[in-house]
Amino acid sequence: MPAYGYVDVMITKNIKIIRINDETEINAAKYFRNKYFFTPHGINDPYTWTFNHQEHVHLAIYERKEIIGYSHIQFWPNHRAAIRTIVIDENMRNQNIGSTFLISIEKWLKSLGVKSVHAESRQNSLRFYLKNSYTKIPFDDPEDYESDPNDIPVGKVL
Repeated sequence: MPAYGYVDVMITKNIKIIRINDETEINAAKYFRNKYFFTPHGINDPYTWTFNHQEHVHLAIYERKEIIGYSHIQFWPNHRAAIRTIVIDENMRNQNIGSTFLISIEKWLKSLGVKSVHAESRQNSLRFYLKNSYTKIPFDDPEDYESDPNDIPVGKVL
């Protein structure tokens, strides 16, 4: 069993969340990472190494057989976790899928003993986190990861 447990959650008959574990899913995750986070800023993804690191978990959300979203979670000391990335394909937004994905991630993290989850939000994503009961709190990355000055630290006690 992989570190931090197995993830395979059926949300509805057509929506499912899985832990990324094959090349097709990794390529889909890289697509989401590049399209929504790195390419718009003109940089190559510097974090592909996290696909093979025990403190990082990558999740995909499927609708039927199509990956429609992606999340990258990092486990921190002291029963904390960081959502490094969460994104839903822009054609699937405003259908409550992002909130469903986030809530499912939180339930899974809580089942593993995680006590709080943290994220850094862009201004255009802040409403999403606030709608899901996140508050503005310090990010406190234990690795002193350099934050983008435009990001807003948010978090939630599980």
